[in-house]
Amino acid sequence: MQKGFQERAEGLGYKIDITSSGAIMKSLETVHDPIIKKILELLSRKATVKAKYFCAGMLDIAKYQHYSLSVPLYTHFTSPIRRYADVLVHRQLDTILQAGGERE
Repeated sequence: MQKGFQERAEGLGYKIDITSSGAIMKSLETVHDPIIKKILELLSRKATVKAKYFCAGMLDIAKYQHYSLSVPLYTHFTSPIRRYADVLVHRQLDTILQAGGERE
């Protein structure tokens, strides 16, 4: 998918480095035309892989990372009002933080 984005950008006359999300951002920073930059930003978002959600410990985490943040581990929270699973995780984290990291 990223290759298609790179080819579209080249068709508009811009060379985009797709080796990492950081490289894409640096490439986009060199685009000075605000309209072209916005178009390329939109195209880059459409070219990203859809998120894969899974429970920690169920899969090999070395195979997954947050592409845009370029970090190996990432916990995502949405509004607790909408997602009960997030409420549970918030409660567990709060319990751990309130205990000062002591194991029971």
